[in-house]
Amino acid sequence: MVVTTGIASVPAQLVFVREYLAQFQGNEIVIALIFFCWLMFGGVGTALARGWGNPTPSASPTTLAMLSSLLAVLAVGQVVAIRWLRDLIFLHGVSVGFYSTLGFVGLTLWPYAVLVGFVLPYSLRVARQQTADYPGNRIYMADNAGDVAGGAIFSIGLVFWLTPLQVILAVHLPLLAALFRLQGSMRRRTIAGILVAMLTLGAGVAWERETLPDRNGRRVFYAESRYGRIEVVDNEGEITLFNDGQPGISSQDPALAEELVHFPLAQVAHPRRLLLVSTVGGMMAEVIKYHPEMIDYVELDPLAARLQHEYGLVASIPGLKIIADDARAYLMKTSVAYDAILVNLSEPDTYQVNRFFTAGFFALAKAHLVPGGVLSFAAEGVADYVSPTRQRQLSCLANTAARFFSQVTLMPGQRLIFLCRDGPVRTDIPLLLKAKSIPTAYIQRYFSGDLTDARIRQINALVNTATPLNLDFNPYLMRMAFVGWLVRHGESPLWFGVALALATLFYLTRISRPQWVLLTSGGINIGAEMVAIFTFQVLYGYIYLELGMLVTVFLAGLLPGAWTGGRFGGDRRRALMMADLLLGVLLVLFALLLIFARQALSVPLLYFFGLLISFFCGFQFPLALRVAGDGTVAAARSFSADLLGAAGGVLLVSLMLIPFLGLIGATFCLAGIKMISLVVAGTIDETA
Repeated sequence: MVVTTGIASVPAQLVFVREYLAQFQGNEIVIALIFFCWLMFGGVGTALARGWGNPTPSASPTTLAMLSSLLAVLAVGQVVAIRWLRDLIFLHGVSVGFYSTLGFVGLTLWPYAVLVGFVLPYSLRVARQQTADYPGNRIYMADNAGDVAGGAIFSIGLVFWLTPLQVILAVHLPLLAALFRLQGSMRRRTIAGILVAMLTLGAGVAWERETLPDRNGRRVFYAESRYGRIEVVDNEGEITLFNDGQPGISSQDPALAEELVHFPLAQVAHPRRLLLVSTVGGMMAEVIKYHPEMIDYVELDPLAARLQHEYGLVASIPGLKIIADDARAYLMKTSVAYDAILVNLSEPDTYQVNRFFTAGFFALAKAHLVPGGVLSFAAEGVADYVSPTRQRQLSCLANTAARFFSQVTLMPGQRLIFLCRDGPVRTDIPLLLKAKSIPTAYIQRYFSGDLTDARIRQINALVNTATPLNLDFNPYLMRMAFVGWLVRHGESPLWFGVALALATLFYLTRISRPQWVLLTSGGINIGAEMVAIFTFQVLYGYIYLELGMLVTVFLAGLLPGAWTGGRFGGDRRRALMMADLLLGVLLVLFALLLIFARQALSVPLLYFFGLLISFFCGFQFPLALRVAGDGTVAAARSFSADLLGAAGGVLLVSLMLIPFLGLIGATFCLAGIKMISLVVAGTIDETA
């Protein structure tokens, strides 16, 4: 029963992640907020199951069966709520602030998360009514086995073949089937609950398309790619392709297409070989005016590339080759040198996009340009007033590019275009185009009036050379994006941080030292997991596909760790201290790998790191539980400490340590936390 709950809950959590990302434009900070709310409300659920020190009335197998049926119903309801409530609570298309996002996630996530947290210790109470000395560690191990199985099933198969509500159906069927084997639960209420759950799951699958949020126009295509949700919308003849709820490419953007193509290509005498990283509508019609021999267009998602061609978003022109790959991975593999590399991505406000605006990417681009070649990328346009935060963002981009190119010029237009080159960058674009006999509609008419020499000088004078660079593992732009997000909405995380700190201090006064160790282990396991997730996003850039597997490996080590710890017969205090020491050493070694290995850091190495971290965290659970006393209340307190520690860890790492200290600094801080835990473990008195 506990195993099937785990099989259902982890894939459900990953489905919820996709839904939230689709509603909040792929912002990875949302992943941290989801994990925080999931763990926090899960901890509340475990506390409710034991009455916070006062045992609740006797547990009933029938009640357990009804609660399990309710999980399936809530999973469908939560997916629908995420899709519908976003535009009902907030204005459609408007950016949502940090606190509003956190509130929305908490509002829509709490029913399922609280119930999952409640069911685990409640199952232990049901088991102990039948077997009085049923070990609490066995429930912990069964839950972990189910979590690992659910994560593996999702990552290996379900994410590739099923839509979100189909996944919800598939993973809750074993849970509902297990209810028929739950001793003493087969009553009319249980059978009715199972039937209601089955009908709800079936209705969700049957009407899934109708549950999607409305778009401005007619949705003509919808699919769940392994890289995200893809929709094609027709709004009175304008075709737009959406990725995870965010407009990606539109069929009508001629002015922007002219600027993105002609500003960089006019700098090159004969641009024969071009590399395009993403595109905008109408670009190919402008590119073909230069008669290039080869145009490599890199698009990560093969389905998105096919749809762009089918719906006329990317015109088929001579020499065009569509490459389904990550652009950074492609550049690391190819030996082709290009005359121009045009990066047509939105300004970096997610780690996925930011990886194309770092020193690491600019170095790759420089290595694949011929002498005199040009790299271009764009940021959002600026008005006459530029805020200090905005100035730091633009300066960071310019300084990072200037590390590899002797000339970096900012060209204001529809967007702010950066032209990077080892050679002169000319700003008289209409004269260059006239010399090449290249006609344009927008540039020829409006360039001279909109882009005066004074305006260009004013924009370039904004660059402060003292601003730090944007590095892969210390992404300064992500820090500025987070700060800018708060500033735009007049928010500060100070009060949230103070409230969280006070709640943490209060909680620490209510738990024992063994549970303090479990609190830090929960925080370290999820903290290291978030470091691995963001590391993967920085290096490879398609986190949703890999998220399930990373979550799984950080769960997979818990089971053998708990099994080993449960059979350990030596000095438990020393064993807890040794596990703390080894966790600290592992984190330091990983930080050193980030410093020295960088791009050589492979995915299997991330998996191995996750397995080792989770093994030693799992090893500590039964040791601390036996030191604290293996009673029902002690077990529930231990479950709560583990969950609440993880909730605090995910916020600490994702919202503070990584944005402000980078991945390397965050990893060293986690190692320091475990050293403090080692000191606390050394004061445990098993005889008390």
